Amino acid sequence: MKKKSKSSSTTLSHSTTKPQEDSTFLWRYFVLAFIEGATVMAVELFGAKMMTPYYGSSLIVWTTVIGITLLCLTIGYFLGGRLSMKYKAQNLVFVQLMISALLIGIMPIIAHSVLKFTGDFNFYVGAVLSAILLFGFPLIFLGSTSPVIILLATKDVKKSGKNAGFVYSISTIGGIFMTFLLGFFIIEEYGITIPNMFVSGVLLIMTALLLFRNSRIIFISIISLLFLFESIGVYKSTIQNSVNSSAFNILYESEGLLGQLRVLDEYYPDLDITDRSMLVNGIPQTFVDASSGYSYWYYVHMLSTICSSKPAGSDVLLLGFGGGSVASELTRLDLNIDAIEIDKRMYQLSEDYFRFDSKNTNFIVDDARHYLKTAKKKYDVIIFDMIKGEVQPPYALTKESFKEGLDILKPGGLLLVNFQGHFDELEGLPFRSIVATLKAAGFSNTVFHVENCEPNSPCDFIIIGSVDKPDISFDPSRINNCCVTKSYVKDLLNKNRVLQSNVGKGEAIVFTDDLPILEHINLKSIVEWRTAMIDNNAKKSLEEGVRLFK
Repeated sequence: MKKKSKSSSTTLSHSTTKPQEDSTFLWRYFVLAFIEGATVMAVELFGAKMMTPYYGSSLIVWTTVIGITLLCLTIGYFLGGRLSMKYKAQNLVFVQLMISALLIGIMPIIAHSVLKFTGDFNFYVGAVLSAILLFGFPLIFLGSTSPVIILLATKDVKKSGKNAGFVYSISTIGGIFMTFLLGFFIIEEYGITIPNMFVSGVLLIMTALLLFRNSRIIFISIISLLFLFESIGVYKSTIQNSVNSSAFNILYESEGLLGQLRVLDEYYPDLDITDRSMLVNGIPQTFVDASSGYSYWYYVHMLSTICSSKPAGSDVLLLGFGGGSVASELTRLDLNIDAIEIDKRMYQLSEDYFRFDSKNTNFIVDDARHYLKTAKKKYDVIIFDMIKGEVQPPYALTKESFKEGLDILKPGGLLLVNFQGHFDELEGLPFRSIVATLKAAGFSNTVFHVENCEPNSPCDFIIIGSVDKPDISFDPSRINNCCVTKSYVKDLLNKNRVLQSNVGKGEAIVFTDDLPILEHINLKSIVEWRTAMIDNNAKKSLEEGVRLFK
């Protein structure tokens, strides 16, 4: 009986001790799931950011990024499930995560070559290929770890469903954490390359520490990490040397709310002039003569010319500040400006690099729609001049938004919309729809001016909305010197050309907050503009050895 009792006691002791050991080790797999989920979101964000200076951040690009991410994770899940049946789970997940870490680490190294290669394809094909080559393979390997981690965490088949749900929950929490950490803090402060390498290093080291306590494996992991950092250091040094010897000079660069901001000088020795650009996600947002600060762009001078019809001291609400070119023109007209800009970096950049004089400008960091909803002040002119790269914000160009503008306009006030799109009957739907939306919002009188652009090419429009017939008289003495020399301004002064009201034939859509589809129907112009910038800017930068991100 005593032996039986002892045996029973021993059996009981083993049955209680083993689950404790399993549960003690189990937390490591859940930590690994958290790191895996966080890394997936980091790879997706880094990949999207690397593509942005070349392909932009339009709906097309984000559709591509999200679609390729889901596709590669799906492939990874399937492969992971099959591999888990053939190999020892702990060794398998170690190899999977190590390969993932190395592939993530080389992303900044191969990015420029990938973008240069895919740039020769159709825009859509190029964007998809870039996504696959840049971050598709790391995501496949990361996705393949999920089934294996679930297998490691499941000792009792009855708990497989519970553990699978827990692993995916922990992984998702890791993804949420990393999204907020990178989007709100890290990328804005440190750019893309250094955080990318840090994520790769953390994944590499934590994988070794969590799965094995083997000093040799940990040593190999550290050596691999040092190799990655050394590679990226040599790469960055090579790129920087190329930049300093090229015609381009990067004066400023950072990541933030609007995406990548760059101030770039390009010198033309034959003409002895320097052009200065502010690029938002690879698209010039401001483009001036570096020596004078005067804008090269039609819409800046046309907005200024229209605003010159208002007397000095009039109040102007400028929605969208950019590099301050429009605000500078309005300042020279002695108008009082409230400039609304969602990205706080813009104001300092305008003073540091674009000769902006802030004497008449009140700079307010806010979202345009939020300001329109909450503003108490009345204005003589409201200017809608918002754009992120090549995309104008659909939510700001709706009937409700224009009504909010109408509510804070003084009697006789003007609402001006700077818009890029086509003018012909077939492709002019977006432009006609903006006019129709203004009329639906209560602006019964609408006229517009369009630049002289090539047939079947996107044009710049200045659309003017008012309740009463607009009183726009052009006095040469009120127009800025830089504007009055322009041919389109001379045509208006000499009455060789007038503001138009006929938008042409074709249907039109009234944009509302429930139907903000401007980006969808203006896709042709968006792609054409981005493609032109790839040819004129991005490809040239790569040929000159100028890096597209830091």
